[in-house]
Amino acid sequence: MQRPIIKLLDVSMNYEDNIIFSNVNFEIQPGEIIAAKGTIGSGKTTLLNLICGIIRPTSGRIYVDKYDITKLPSTKLSKLRANIFGIVPQKTNLIPEISIKQNLELPLMLNGINKEKRNSIVDQTLDKLGLTTLSDRLAGTLSVGESEIVSIARSMVSDPPILLMDEPTEGLDPIISEMILSLIRGDSIMNQKTIFITTHDERILNIANRIINVKENMNL
Repeated sequence: MQRPIIKLLDVSMNYEDNIIFSNVNFEIQPGEIIAAKGTIGSGKTTLLNLICGIIRPTSGRIYVDKYDITKLPSTKLSKLRANIFGIVPQKTNLIPEISIKQNLELPLMLNGINKEKRNSIVDQTLDKLGLTTLSDRLAGTLSVGESEIVSIARSMVSDPPILLMDEPTEGLDPIISEMILSLIRGDSIMNQKTIFITTHDERILNIANRIINVKENMNL
């Protein structure tokens, strides 16, 4: 039987006196596209941040691949996160003063990849996403939609097995949204990746393997 790539076991999350989640249990299999929907404030982004260890649960266990990330020290957790996750936050966190190409290089630098190989990987990624002509643009000069596409490119440049995407099409024009949808649908660059995506976009919900309705108690 295949081991789930992500597993939450009796996970609870409190902020001060507010209960966000209580006794949450679910598994995600390798290669699945999981869409998480819910009302504003239901905890979709919190759930995403729990899965990648940016925040830790009040109680319970979270397993990623073979690792119990709730027990990993911060240094090991950061290294694991850099190798196994590609994260697209709701608000892009590109560095505005450097170029798109340099922004894409950063995750590779953190993983100790040499300059020649970094250049090759970044150029291939930009080419696959049709971003080559923008490579020398400063990130701060990009439109909102362009920034989102570049954020997705940066999340994929290290070829991580898991992509976490937080409302990637929210507020974007139809052309950019369709570009993002075409990636999620299974273009070659996404082959075999596990994707966890928070969204209200019906088009994304329609292509997901499963939909999670985020609420306080989830047993899926």
